Amino acid sequence: MSLAGISVDPTENNRAMVDKLLLPFPLLSDPEGRVIKQWDVWNENDGGIAKPSIFALRRDGSIGWAYVGRDFADRPTDDELFDSIQGGA
Repeated sequence: MSLAGISVDPTENNRAMVDKLLLPFPLLSDPEGRVIKQWDVWNENDGGIAKPSIFALRRDGSIGWAYVGRDFADRPTDDELFDSIQGGA
């Protein structure tokens, strides 16, 4: 299993976030929001930021599990996330 994050922040900001939070996965940069818009998680109402979203993809590219929050504070619990990774993808 591989894990990566995608953010609209510049690469330098993402690198600093990975270092600060000691993230065990890469944080990729999508400054134009292409992937975020393509996956329909762009939130124009909150000033053009992504809704908090997690997609667990199977090896064949299909979505095994998805969570898309309503706003910046709507996120899955740790238990929901870990259960989805173990069973959904």
